[in-house]
Amino acid sequence: MDRETAYLARDFARFYDWTYEGRVEDIPFYINAARAPILELACGTGRITIPLARAGFQVVGLDISAEMLEIAKEKLSREPSEVRARIRLLEADMSAFILEEPTALVLIPQASFFHLHTRPKQAGCLSCIHQHLLPGGSLIVDLIPARMMLNQTVGVTDSVRRGVSSYTGRMTQELNRKLSIDKPCQRVTVEHTYIEEQPDGHEDHYVFVDSYTWVTEGQMRKMLRAVGFGSIEVFGDYDRQPLTHSSPRMIFMARKQDHDTAEAALLAADVAPPRTRHAGE
Repeated sequence: MDRETAYLARDFARFYDWTYEGRVEDIPFYINAARAPILELACGTGRITIPLARAGFQVVGLDISAEMLEIAKEKLSREPSEVRARIRLLEADMSAFILEEPTALVLIPQASFFHLHTRPKQAGCLSCIHQHLLPGGSLIVDLIPARMMLNQTVGVTDSVRRGVSSYTGRMTQELNRKLSIDKPCQRVTVEHTYIEEQPDGHEDHYVFVDSYTWVTEGQMRKMLRAVGFGSIEVFGDYDRQPLTHSSPRMIFMARKQDHDTAEAALLAADVAPPRTRHAGE
């Protein structure tokens, strides 16, 4: 049994596609909003990156997990050559990265922003994004409303799903247990357990622990304005309905103004971006 921090932990990526294989409702939203070139942060195994390329857009998929990117590369190898040519995969930290070319659209899907646990990390991410956007370029950040992060019961184990994984071909069950909710730090810690049935009948248990640091609508608006974003819209779901107290999502769409204040914001956040590495280096 392995107990590590999720996402970067060994073997976590092998369950990622099985966990999200039914999650397709956001893909048309991103395709409809797309303007090339696109940068997707926390691209994982290419769940959104590849459909964007299939739709004809040039996409850079950036992720901190080499294991996730290896799976993305394997999936991409099965795509037609014209789709493969539209995608570039990079291994880097989304809170501090450097790209050679500016981009027209940046995406952070599925509340991946919640993997950034400090204000400097969050500010560094938004500053890097603003720095790399073309004038008039846009950022889309898909988040979970704060009330939903708080509306969880600590200590209760939930059976999320059970079925045959298309990645391994084995019967798999996912269990989630909330370990803690830290309201002052705005952080939920969750234990993710995957039970995999082997051909000889025994079960392998994979246990990962991860934390998710949420932000409120007001906090996100403040950070976006601080790094220089102008127009900011907030939607409550992928149909672009306005955010309400009962909305299932909190989706920010922010546009970069013509003037560039990202460099100053980056210095103020005291973030020094490392060299971005290509996947497989």
